[in-house]
Amino acid sequence: MGNLQAAINAGQAAGKLALYFGCWERAGHFLHLPNGRTIYGEERQVPEIPWSVGLMDGGLLKNGKRPDVYDGKVFWTCGGLQFWYAFYWWDNSVDRRGASNSGFYVRGFGWPEAQSAFDYACAEFPKVVSRQTHALILQNATPPTSRDAQTGMN
Repeated sequence: MGNLQAAINAGQAAGKLALYFGCWERAGHFLHLPNGRTIYGEERQVPEIPWSVGLMDGGLLKNGKRPDVYDGKVFWTCGGLQFWYAFYWWDNSVDRRGASNSGFYVRGFGWPEAQSAFDYACAEFPKVVSRQTHALILQNATPPTSRDAQTGMN
């Protein structure tokens, strides 16, 4: 738990931050600040997000074998030297082509605080949330504990 706690501490020390990866007002997937400003190239490295653009641009969904269905299901993972949550879903609200996706990337929360981090991101990006055809529903917001895994619960 030492490395996890160190990452959480580093993320919390850096402060709460939510970023959005996806289409803002037209087709084209980019990383955005809550005010809509696009973060380009090397500048993207500043927040120390542990996922590459390739992973943010559908890779996390494809790696999880999530079918390309625009249904509001939001999947998540977490990690990094500064602890980040990644929340990602198939999104055809702007770009109607296949494999269009969106994601929130959130720093400054502990473990397990996926729902709180997701709620924070939704509040930071109300425009993204309100344009969705389907309500965004976080899947498995409470991860199983090690005891649950041993007993098959959850």
